[in-house]
Amino acid sequence: MGILFAGYTYIRDGYRKTFSHYPDSDQLFFLLPHEWKARGGKVVFKTADSHNIFKTKIFFFHSHYPVIGGLLKGWMPAFPLIVRRLKRDKHLKLVFSFSEPTILVTLYNGLWAKFFGLKFIMFSWENVAANLNFKGFKGFIRKIIVKINLFLADGLICGNRKGKNIYSKLTVKPIVVIPPFGLDSEFFKREPKEKHFDGYNLSDNIVFTFAGAIAPRKGIPGLLEAFKDVVAAVPNVRLVLVGNDETEGEIDRLIKEKYELGNHVLLKKWLSHDQLRDLLSVSDVFVYPSVSYKGWEEQFGYSMAEASLMELPVISTRLGSIEDVVISGKTGILVKPGNVSELSQSMISLAKNDKLRKELGQNGRQFIIDKFSQQIIAAKFYNFFNLLLNGRQKN
Repeated sequence: MGILFAGYTYIRDGYRKTFSHYPDSDQLFFLLPHEWKARGGKVVFKTADSHNIFKTKIFFFHSHYPVIGGLLKGWMPAFPLIVRRLKRDKHLKLVFSFSEPTILVTLYNGLWAKFFGLKFIMFSWENVAANLNFKGFKGFIRKIIVKINLFLADGLICGNRKGKNIYSKLTVKPIVVIPPFGLDSEFFKREPKEKHFDGYNLSDNIVFTFAGAIAPRKGIPGLLEAFKDVVAAVPNVRLVLVGNDETEGEIDRLIKEKYELGNHVLLKKWLSHDQLRDLLSVSDVFVYPSVSYKGWEEQFGYSMAEASLMELPVISTRLGSIEDVVISGKTGILVKPGNVSELSQSMISLAKNDKLRKELGQNGRQFIIDKFSQQIIAAKFYNFFNLLLNGRQKN
């Protein structure tokens, strides 16, 4: 029974690697764009060649188009042609559209899936109920889109528990919580190594690391304010910030001018997975002080999960779906979003307590392996697909 994954996200080889652990992986197929432009076109991902990958042209690469916004983000017009071919040649039975219920692309895919008599599943990251309370004429249109998509769908996959709670109030269709891909616990595995990074000898330092967008929604301004107090209490600390700076240099100004932390903070552009693993190997604590921003809240936190796999305790906030990934008091410490005092005290506490850092880090690795490893996520997809196709789960 063939299953088609349609959505630009799976253009990355590392994401598709999860499904090498799928029990019937020879029955999985992917419809992907030839290329996907991200970060305003600064980064371009290209789809690899494979027997189970079908490439096509894609339109609309972001959510900021006039009038339509993100309604057509990731639209692949050739979808019905590929579906018809797969149904004929590969006995296609189910389509998983990796696109939100709020957009027209999902509706397009769902209508064609139903036309061909296939089961249809869609995906959502949304974890803020208010974001589905659309207003005005555009909101009216979006409400209609959501209702039709929920009518067409045979099931829904949510990336977090809050998303399931939200959509459970809108539909009686089967809903399951499964992040779209798992984590590679063999790749992200801590190995003893010299404590050096980017030419710096960090052997005498407690190293705090952040990896993600350098932006207000990630709480970076508050992190720098808190770190000023951490330096005063524990002078032998370093903070490494890794990511694309979306603040047009504002964060660099805060580091050097406002807080005078130039000797304690390293600001680096985004690193490859290999480079990030090397950095996490010489780090002591991962810090990710996410805050609410224009109706958005953290929807999962893969970088936190990767840090946990590297046996780092995680300091983050009680916000959005972070509690899906970090268990306060067991794998890390969660503080109130935007509370600089709580954040600095948590950082100071871990900087001074090697035993606690080690305990939380080891717990974190085991938690992520048990809940979000590639093997676990592949098995969850397998069970849900079989539930929809056969009316039962397989062990």
